[in-house]
Amino acid sequence: MDTDTSVADGQAGLSGKAAALAAEVAELKSLAEAFERWHQDMIGLTGCNRSLHGKGEDLMAVARGLIMVSLNAAIEAARAGEAARGFVVVAAEVRSLAVQAQKLAAELRDGLHKSNLLTAATFQDIQAGGKMMMAAVSGLGASVSRLTR
Repeated sequence: MDTDTSVADGQAGLSGKAAALAAEVAELKSLAEAFERWHQDMIGLTGCNRSLHGKGEDLMAVARGLIMVSLNAAIEAARAGEAARGFVVVAAEVRSLAVQAQKLAAELRDGLHKSNLLTAATFQDIQAGGKMMMAAVSGLGASVSRLTR
């Protein structure tokens, strides 16, 4: 009878360990799902960065266009002489604002470049972490399956 009792105790202990491992597998699986969500979020962030790059380039083009328009306006005002002196001031102000917009667009481009680098590095880390997590879950799941047989 002692042998039967000790076998039953061993099986109960093994069942308890298998249940604990199964709970850990479930926790790891939930963490792996979080990694997958983060992965999808990073894909969205990458697309958003790409869109912002396009808008930054559009802003740069608008600023360049404004600079050209202000230059042409200044030339035409100079041709018109004394009567257009007020327009020269307006053209100079438009040029000043366009130059500021151009500087801001360049800063935006530089910031987005840094953001892209950080996003890419984070994206790769999340991918690697998710793969490691899935490998750990698979290994733990196989161990639990072997214990419960």
